[in-house]
Amino acid sequence: MHGKHLPLAHGRGDFQKAGHRCRDGGDGGFGRHAQKAAAKRGYDLSALRARTIEGADFRRFDLILAMDQEHHAILSRIAGSSAEHKLKLMMSYARRFKERDVPDPYYGGPQGFERMLDMLEDAAKGLLESLHRD
Repeated sequence: MHGKHLPLAHGRGDFQKAGHRCRDGGDGGFGRHAQKAAAKRGYDLSALRARTIEGADFRRFDLILAMDQEHHAILSRIAGSSAEHKLKLMMSYARRFKERDVPDPYYGGPQGFERMLDMLEDAAKGLLESLHRD
């Protein structure tokens, strides 16, 4: 399991990529198109690998972010009622974008990855502002 540790206003954060299932039987890494788009913005995704989310993650982590409403519903069932407060939509932190779901960039052509990154950067900025306030 690979995590990225980033300095935050209140210490360190443990950021991990996880999903409710493995889509393609691959190694859990980001695809070539995603890595290329991210690299243009200075992000290196090559070492990140996904794992399957577990119920224990809702005890271990303070916040789990879903990229869309479908995954939010699935994760909500995994979390159970006692941990559902830890589950949020990533785009709920966005300031510039009104969409609730991060679209699958593979269906957006070459610009799909750029739009996804625009959305995630906006939401990440809002998330960090939220953490700083709390």
